[in-house]
Amino acid sequence: MPPGPFVNWAGTERSSPERWYEPYDEVQVAAVVAQAGAAGRRLRVVGSGHSFSAVAVPDQDALSLRRLGVPVQVDRDALQVRVSGGQRLSDLTAVLAREGLSLPVVGSIQAQTVAGAIATGTHGSSLTHGNLATLVTGLRLVTGTGEVLALHGDDPRLAAARVHLGALGVVTEVTLRVRPSVRLHQTVEHVPVASVPDALAEAARSAEYVKVWWLPHAPLAQVVRYARTDEPASRRPSPVTQRWIDERVMHRWLFPALVRVQSARPGITARVNARLSQVYLGAASQVGPDMLMLNTPMPLRHRETEAALPLAAAGDALRDVLAIFDRGRPAANFPLEIRFVRGDDGWLSPASGRDTCQIGAYSTGNRDCDGYFAAFWQVMRAYGARPHWGKELGHTASELQELYPRWADFAALRDRLDPDRVLANAFTDRVLGR
Repeated sequence: MPPGPFVNWAGTERSSPERWYEPYDEVQVAAVVAQAGAAGRRLRVVGSGHSFSAVAVPDQDALSLRRLGVPVQVDRDALQVRVSGGQRLSDLTAVLAREGLSLPVVGSIQAQTVAGAIATGTHGSSLTHGNLATLVTGLRLVTGTGEVLALHGDDPRLAAARVHLGALGVVTEVTLRVRPSVRLHQTVEHVPVASVPDALAEAARSAEYVKVWWLPHAPLAQVVRYARTDEPASRRPSPVTQRWIDERVMHRWLFPALVRVQSARPGITARVNARLSQVYLGAASQVGPDMLMLNTPMPLRHRETEAALPLAAAGDALRDVLAIFDRGRPAANFPLEIRFVRGDDGWLSPASGRDTCQIGAYSTGNRDCDGYFAAFWQVMRAYGARPHWGKELGHTASELQELYPRWADFAALRDRLDPDRVLANAFTDRVLGR
């Protein structure tokens, strides 16, 4: 992201940084942080701008790691890779693919930087694997005082720094676990949406990777499973060809046209969604490389909010969310996405201490969106859900501290690593406190 105004990908958050910094190495990063601290200024790492929340919005000065000169270093024997915090996931996975390696889990898209993706608890959908941050075996960061810290697997602070919200330091290097690449067989099962809440926990454990999609108001939901296979990749169409069609035709032309029609005539949204879920989301089963199968085409711009619940409570919570639609609108025109994440030890990870179901409510910024998200969170707050840090959230520190057992420990570590809040912004002021 070049110097200039900061605007996130969704176009929902923006600011005008007074200064932009693009250091070439860790020494320059430390100098920029120390300079900001001495001047009493606030400095925020901006990543690639793919958070829907205001987590990366700079109040005063912005720092981008896109020029940071840290080459990708693959250790095949240890099955690890060391990368710059500013490395794009898409570039990293391309390098790994050439080595016959892959990440065990990825999110829906790969446009984020590595440091930004772990910062917010970005995740895929698997009770076998945790979120992307659980792959971190070590990292280097420049604290708010300008000190450089190297955290490794036996350092207790690593569990805090994995999901760091940009509040502990500037993450300059990250070491991640990798695995030999595998092929995955994707299957899609259409089920009545009313049956999903009762079957949710069983579905979550039915394959290594499982997710559920439901287009609001459609009678059927789609349970998408991915299992390892030795079968050759599909040929007609190949996963690569299907991805090209999805990105260049469906998401660039057809879906935007449908959204314009739905925005002009919200009353037809239910009929359009019902038809679309049958003809598009029900694609035939496919076999392809894991890194391609586990992420989705870059969608058209939209808004997202997401709640992380204990798996045991997810069925009841989903039933209450579906009741929002039973009462009529909203005219939501993006899927309700249900994914699963293995529990971990990250202090501020949404999956901290428990296997988790993460339910995401998505829509374009139509006139129903704000009301839809408010109704969604009215349900989710009643179940003690944790918000996804990288998606829209209205929570404050006073309510969030009740949701995380290690909250006080994270706050104490933040006081030590960034006592003057050099790396803070309005978002961290609200969700973590000053």
